[in-house]
Amino acid sequence: MKKLGATLLTLASFLAFSSTASADSFRFQSTLSGAQEVPEVITDTTGDIRAQFDDALSAAQFRLSVRRGMDITAAHFHCGRPGENGPIVAFLFGPVPGGVDVNGELAKGTLTNANIGPVDCTTAIGRPVNNIASLAFAMAAGLIYANVHSVAHPGGVIRGQMLEE
Repeated sequence: MKKLGATLLTLASFLAFSSTASADSFRFQSTLSGAQEVPEVITDTTGDIRAQFDDALSAAQFRLSVRRGMDITAAHFHCGRPGENGPIVAFLFGPVPGGVDVNGELAKGTLTNANIGPVDCTTAIGRPVNNIASLAFAMAAGLIYANVHSVAHPGGVIRGQMLEE
């Protein structure tokens, strides 16, 4: 009887969480700047990104804008805590050898499981990120950042930690 009670309690907890964890709770944004790069980059380039996951946590739509961007070569989501660099999880833009100048929308699209990794994020953030669902949960924990790279700053010209809206 104790086993049945424990099972019912676990099920009730799962259902309570599931009912509050809709796609509305998996909307993220970030303001990107050179000050958030590691090491810091002095630049006039800025940006912002939004990401929204579907109810099944099988796809994520994103929109990335960059202002005063010169010779932009690539953009990615990375695993990493604030102030720490980490590996690429998903490509958002590029690579474009030689880069492009941009003052507005740089990229938008939909990420699926096929766009994630393969990468080992365990060393950087203590957990794997190997599909869209794990990307959403890592973002919710503040463990994913967006990074925009340029010819002048191949390690990144602007960066921002993904935060819940």
